[in-house]
Amino acid sequence: MHWSQVSADIQYPEHPVDPNEVLANISTAKDASAALQAYNPPQKLYKELRAKLAELRGQSEGPVTMIPEGPTLKLVGKNAVAMDDPRVPQLRAKLGVTENPDDTHYDAAVAAAVRKFQAQNGLHADGILGNRTIQAINSPKRDREIDTIIVNMERWRWLPRQLGAPSLGNAYAILNIPDFTLKVMHNGAEVWKTRVVVGKPGKHATPLLTETMKYITVNPTWNVPPSIINNEYLPALQQDPTVLERMGLKLEQSRDGTIHISQPPGERNALGRIRFNFPNKFLVYQHDTPDKNLFSRDVRAFSHGCMRVQNPDQYAAILLNIAMPNEHYTPEKIRAMYGNSERNINFPTPIPVNLTYQTAFVDGTGHLQIRRDIYGRDAAMQALLRNAKNKNLEAVVAHAQPNYSRPRAQLPVA
Repeated sequence: MHWSQVSADIQYPEHPVDPNEVLANISTAKDASAALQAYNPPQKLYKELRAKLAELRGQSEGPVTMIPEGPTLKLVGKNAVAMDDPRVPQLRAKLGVTENPDDTHYDAAVAAAVRKFQAQNGLHADGILGNRTIQAINSPKRDREIDTIIVNMERWRWLPRQLGAPSLGNAYAILNIPDFTLKVMHNGAEVWKTRVVVGKPGKHATPLLTETMKYITVNPTWNVPPSIINNEYLPALQQDPTVLERMGLKLEQSRDGTIHISQPPGERNALGRIRFNFPNKFLVYQHDTPDKNLFSRDVRAFSHGCMRVQNPDQYAAILLNIAMPNEHYTPEKIRAMYGNSERNINFPTPIPVNLTYQTAFVDGTGHLQIRRDIYGRDAAMQALLRNAKNKNLEAVVAHAQPNYSRPRAQLPVA
């Protein structure tokens, strides 16, 4: 399906294939199946999902075991004493704990299996068996995983076949929204990874897009987006005319009545010390933040759409060393630039940034990882695929463009 069928906040480069070319290639190829397969996404993560899909479809259903809800089970005290519960043998069978299959004690092996299941399914991985974890274990896992893999494979088809910059060792940044992680890839390998905070579900969801990072701003000014001015700061001004001044924000009103609010560079700035710029129609970017405490959360969807990066000085140094290896950037060199004046560092060759939504992926150990569908994109795509009768899912759907015009308002007198 075309990405515009799903949501208005998705923007990927078009890469249509000429049907006549496809037919000509397949009809003249020695191996028509291989020729057709070559039109699938070439990325390793897509191929791993495809193999995992074939594996799941080859499994037999087998008997369905439902674990009853009941008391919370965990290891108790400093000595990790095992609780006793008649549901534990069923839990061992369900999670593949082959040691002591009839033992009713919730021991370290069972707790470790629960912790692993929680980590693979986007739950808090504490090894404690509560009713929420039981519900996840009892859900029709095989069918759910197949559906999730299918929509994730579909999303891989939207991305460019070439994710990185060829002249820079195919370097690119890739951010997985439901996993709350950001990676830098270079020469076919992951060279760096960090945690991120993404947009809240709903109107502040982080968009899906591919753009190129053209420059980094050290000591950025925060120009407050019109949506935040309208929805948050103007109502706050009506209650307290001094609120912006106390927050360190500067308000300017032009002759035509439009309002601009900004925050100068500094340690209190909402963007922190660094902004990573990849111009796009949604006006989102990646940046530092003074609110470091949010990175300790398991679910990190708190922003207005932009992405907060846990270790921005390291991220900047990694990217700049790829783009300008002779400049020898380090995190320390980046931090030495911190101050009160904006400074832009331009990339001679822009580095692609891919914002993705991978609720299913295969990790480095070959295990399928499932993440929570925080924006409901899986559900929306599954509904479209199930109800595709008489619909052309490849058709492009026109959406209203975002409105970023500056607001007008009658300001209260301080």
